[in-house]
Amino acid sequence: MNSSVRTNQGTRVGRSRKQPAGLLIAACALIALSACTSNSSPSNDAKATNSPSESPSASKSVDPSEAVEAEAVKAYSGYWREMERAYAAADVKASKLTSYASGVALVKAQVETERMKKKGSTLSGGVTVTNSTVTQLDNSKKLPKAELSSCLDVSKWISLDKEGKPVALPSTRVTKYVATATMERWADGWRVLTAQPHADQPC
Repeated sequence: MNSSVRTNQGTRVGRSRKQPAGLLIAACALIALSACTSNSSPSNDAKATNSPSESPSASKSVDPSEAVEAEAVKAYSGYWREMERAYAAADVKASKLTSYASGVALVKAQVETERMKKKGSTLSGGVTVTNSTVTQLDNSKKLPKAELSSCLDVSKWISLDKEGKPVALPSTRVTKYVATATMERWADGWRVLTAQPHADQPC
């Protein structure tokens, strides 16, 4: 718009040398008016463009089941985080596992860490959990239940002997496989009741 104004203005100024001064004044007034009009119109266009864009994001509903499933997946991640701490110290009490596990899952962890403590062994490193998905959800009971599937990578979970040296493990062992869990939602959050590895199902 500004380049157009400069071009028109140059043309009219060139002609003013041969035309009366009154015509030059009228031409300048016309150019000034058109410039004011062009400067004010974008703001009106901007308002017209911006106002509709605010409405689509205002009304987006969240599925209650999806929120519950997200809580279960988050708790399952917390379960493995505390499992890492318990096995690194060979002691469940060194972790907050009781806030994430109960029943068979908790008893199994307690038995295994006690056995490790007697041998003087620990587990170093960590577990990588991916593709955690709630495969079944039952909200009909007082304590909702869920079944969950994930891909467990234990390749960086290294067994150490009582001297802190890595224990040699078979090269054929499976380090990335499917793991399933059953969970129950208590008043203060989800608990893992059972955790089952499926070494015959690589992922």
